[in-house]
Amino acid sequence: MPTTVIRTAWTGLCRILKDDSYERYLEEQARVAPDEPPLDRQTFKKKQILLTLGRGCCGR
Repeated sequence: MPTTVIRTAWTGLCRILKDDSYERYLEEQARVAPDEPPLDRQTFKKKQILLTLGRGCCGR
């Protein structure tokens, strides 16, 4: 089995077991807009919930 397949599977499993969306957001925020202060964790989670509810079922 190629290493990339194992790494991809491991990364997917880790994301399922641990929600790292805030950490990924912080990394992206620092890269894209380093001059803007990032959202705090609570505000970020609220925003994510509102975005998810706005999409409806199955991302439609």
